[in-house]
Amino acid sequence: MITILTTTDHEFHIKEIVDSVDRLNELVQVSIENTPLKKGDKLIRVEGSEIHSTIDWFDTEPPYLFPSVELNEGNLLALLFYKIGNEQQAFQYISESNTLYKHLLLATKLKFDYAIEPEELFDLSAHNKAILHHYGNLSPRISFNELRELYVNALQQASSADVKSYTAKHYLNLLLDAQLFEDTIVASEAFLKEAKSEAAQIALSMQWCTASFKNLQLPYDSHRLKSILTKQEECIQYLQSHDLHLNAALLAMEACDVANFLGDFPLAKEHINTAIKIFKEEEATEFLGEAGLKKAHLLYHWSKNGSPQYYKAAINAFQDTLKVFKKDTYPDYFAEVQHSLALIYSEIPAPPDEKPMWTAFCASAFKEALEFYKQESHPYEHAMVCHNYATALMDFPPAKLHNNHEKAYGLFEKALEIRTAEKYPTERALTLLNQLELGWLMHNEDEKKEEERLQSMREKAEEVKSLVKDENLLNRAEEQLEKLEQLKTII
Repeated sequence: MITILTTTDHEFHIKEIVDSVDRLNELVQVSIENTPLKKGDKLIRVEGSEIHSTIDWFDTEPPYLFPSVELNEGNLLALLFYKIGNEQQAFQYISESNTLYKHLLLATKLKFDYAIEPEELFDLSAHNKAILHHYGNLSPRISFNELRELYVNALQQASSADVKSYTAKHYLNLLLDAQLFEDTIVASEAFLKEAKSEAAQIALSMQWCTASFKNLQLPYDSHRLKSILTKQEECIQYLQSHDLHLNAALLAMEACDVANFLGDFPLAKEHINTAIKIFKEEEATEFLGEAGLKKAHLLYHWSKNGSPQYYKAAINAFQDTLKVFKKDTYPDYFAEVQHSLALIYSEIPAPPDEKPMWTAFCASAFKEALEFYKQESHPYEHAMVCHNYATALMDFPPAKLHNNHEKAYGLFEKALEIRTAEKYPTERALTLLNQLELGWLMHNEDEKKEEERLQSMREKAEEVKSLVKDENLLNRAEEQLEKLEQLKTII
């Protein structure tokens, strides 16, 4: 719904204009100032003899600021149809000579990513110039530093506190996209001090939350996490109270991550359930899939951290995501889910009579993942899945048609082909250590084979010591060398 806020002087005239178009009054209401409004309404203000477009703080329209224009039938209907989303109809009410036509054309091209020619950039406000260069399809592109300078200029020329805050919001987007998280945090805190309206404060706070979260480094500072989560929850409450449910759901997904890092799994689950509920109601299918995937990972993490009763809930959650992320339409997500399911199947506590069932599920899921993660196209992921599959095979019950340990050894070798000392020293060390554990389980055909394997194991343990400085990994390598030395003494 669009609400036109006006005064009694213009109320009747504006209603006449709206009523002149069949059924337009079903989408547009005319209201006198201070009349209660629905929180999610888009607003247009009519004051004196001018139409003023209000700021869209939460990205329901392109971030283009329209100048005030004369109140007449053509201008009003053009703006109304633009805000409804019927841009083609909007252009029917104004001529090309009308300045509003040029603004509507640029905003429409911005919305649909149509090419914008340099000569179309007429006498624009500093804000719109920065926005068009930032988000628009312009050629040639200007450099990051030039765009940053445009934003600085727009901030200096802002005509009001709200316009400055709105420009600041998109300037912060630029810094976030460039992964300048420290700069974003400092700038957002400064802009927040100047923000006047509640909407501006919430919009800038959301940018601060995102930058603060992305700037976190291990070990996580619990006080910092709590301050981010508190601010996120304030923003979510505001968004929901203003019927901005999709925005609230997206932020709830981020809040889930923060609560998860804090170790507050029940709160993390509460936030992700909020997001899932909204995405279902809004029929936002892809977002629903991503939220479901986040919930599944949360439950898996929870189950690995002292709550094994959540393994089956995690399986159900991952399988639910496959209703969205089908193999033929989302092969990358499908492979990710299969890999996660394979890990759960390999870890879930199960009585001996159920173990063959889970290992069969596990092997099938790993094979599905490897079908997508080819060595040629996804080398890093291919090595990761090979490593994890091999590790899982070490605990499989004996197979009738092949030797699980020999198969695991071959998969570790495949992983090591990719996990070279130069590119992935830590990952290589982990694979070598797991392969060393496997070496103790394998059968040797004769004394010569046994000596060759033991020598290979010594070399692998020594290589680990040359790859990493991590104390835990070095200790594991040293333990292997001590066991090998003891065995040598016995032999």
